[in-house]
Amino acid sequence: MVRGARPHTHGARSPRGTSRGAEQLAEEDERWEISKRLLHDTELALTDRVAGCLVVLYGQPVSRIARLTTDKILTGAGGVQLQLGSRPVEIPEPLGSLLLELTRSRQAFAVLGQNEQGPWLFPGGRAGQAMTASHLTVRLNRLGIRARASRNTALLDLAAQIPASVLSDVLGISITCAVAWSHDAGNTRLGYAADVARRGP
Repeated sequence: MVRGARPHTHGARSPRGTSRGAEQLAEEDERWEISKRLLHDTELALTDRVAGCLVVLYGQPVSRIARLTTDKILTGAGGVQLQLGSRPVEIPEPLGSLLLELTRSRQAFAVLGQNEQGPWLFPGGRAGQAMTASHLTVRLNRLGIRARASRNTALLDLAAQIPASVLSDVLGISITCAVAWSHDAGNTRLGYAADVARRGP
């Protein structure tokens, strides 16, 4: 999650009827239990654990997760970072280690002995191609993760905690979308981002 972010909402109001489809939200307790399971249950496939965390904790759409490349994972003295938007976000443990482990051990899920995986963090069954979003969605559904609802809840939670400009930068969503989520979450710390959104191009 974004440094300091909580894995469940705290008093954020549900943005019913918005154009972003945020009327579909996961229950707080459900999201919290799923995130704990993904982070700590070693019986689950590593691919599913990482992908699920990116949905449940970082509000990433499955279509974007499926296209992530390994060069988006950065390491340094400050730990593990992931580039989802224009500004890398610091990834706390144990998710940071899971990302590194996936980078090392990724395998094409349907082709045994296939060495040509391309740059993809989630390689698919065909050489050099990424896993499809539909296949990844099926995998997450098997774990009880409703991707759209979980993503919406994660965005609402994060928008309640950080300014819209930061939300846009670290998650790779438009500033207009970030401002709208911040408004729905009751975050009044919009500042420059809100002014930009109001002025338009």
